[in-house]
Amino acid sequence: MVKTIYLVILTFLSIQGNAQTIEEKIEQLIERDGTISTIEKQITQTIKFQKKSNLVIHDNYWTALKNKVSKKSIDEFKLIVIPIYSQNYTESEIDSLITFFNSKTGKLITQKQPLLLDQMSLGLMQWSENLNSYIIEEIENKGKNDTSANEIEKFATEFKTKYGLQILNMNDLAIDQENNIGDLLVDFGKTDGKEDLTKVIRIKNNSNKEITFEKPTLLNSPALKFDWGNAPVKVGETRDLKITLIAEQAENRNYASFPINSSNGNKIQIGIKYEAPTKEISFEISENKLKYKKLKKDVSKPYVFVLKNTGKKDFHIYDIKMNKAIAYINYSKEVLKPNQKTEIRIIISKELIDKYTINDPRLKLKVDLKKGNMDSFSNYSNETIELSIE
Repeated sequence: MVKTIYLVILTFLSIQGNAQTIEEKIEQLIERDGTISTIEKQITQTIKFQKKSNLVIHDNYWTALKNKVSKKSIDEFKLIVIPIYSQNYTESEIDSLITFFNSKTGKLITQKQPLLLDQMSLGLMQWSENLNSYIIEEIENKGKNDTSANEIEKFATEFKTKYGLQILNMNDLAIDQENNIGDLLVDFGKTDGKEDLTKVIRIKNNSNKEITFEKPTLLNSPALKFDWGNAPVKVGETRDLKITLIAEQAENRNYASFPINSSNGNKIQIGIKYEAPTKEISFEISENKLKYKKLKKDVSKPYVFVLKNTGKKDFHIYDIKMNKAIAYINYSKEVLKPNQKTEIRIIISKELIDKYTINDPRLKLKVDLKKGNMDSFSNYSNETIELSIE
């Protein structure tokens, strides 16, 4: 009896001694599944790269460095990944994974995976490049797909059912088959940028009540003008919803999407697409050159260049660069609208001339003008003007 109790106690202590925490099990798992061997390989490659860049250092140093860095780096790696594993796997799932990677099949995967990755690396790089090219091509060509007669008829029927409106000129419009601009696509195509173009959505009210259309408020574009009519569309009435592309304002390739809100609560998503020539920035400058006057005081009187926007598009002074750091510049960073003027004021400093030991104080300025909104991406053209004080 005493012997039996003794054996039970030994067995219990043995189980307690062999019990693992979930953290220890995760450590075992990342050893078994090849994660640690991948990290060790990365450490080796990094040290080899450094060795090639430091040829004067003896080989014995690199061996000792690898041993030292490997332990520190792998311990740090474990501290990072163990909490992630514990958040995404239960303990029983980790036990199952350890069992799998201890099996013949699991060991085969661990053994073969690094070899497969090495052999696939070049192919995967090419695949990634092809994927990126394919995505760019699809974006550039969105909305260009041809629509069959059956698809047009199906769209028109569903549109009528959904909105209570019948589109009578579907052949003049397009369907956004990829649904990334709007339900209905108004495509102005490639324009010469000389004449305004108008597209018409001819609708008939097939619902049982009058419908009032609100003009778009979310689409604030000077290149587009909307004429929905002022009165509600009566039951059975046909109405032309006109969208005009203003030639003076439209430029570059442009996609826009906005809802037509109606009084019956419907929001009809409309896409607009056009491609117009890029318009150059147009401006006048009062003087390109101003005459330098010898300084009698610490700073000069302001040299003033007056810049006027003579074009049809907004632009702003994006940057001004001086060939010598001898002056203070003051100018407005606000958008300059058509027919507006702004001043570029330059004050030359004697202190700065002396500081940089400049014998010739003549100054040249490069002023970069840019269209589009301030502090935002713009694909509009830039213009550079040269100013000087001689």
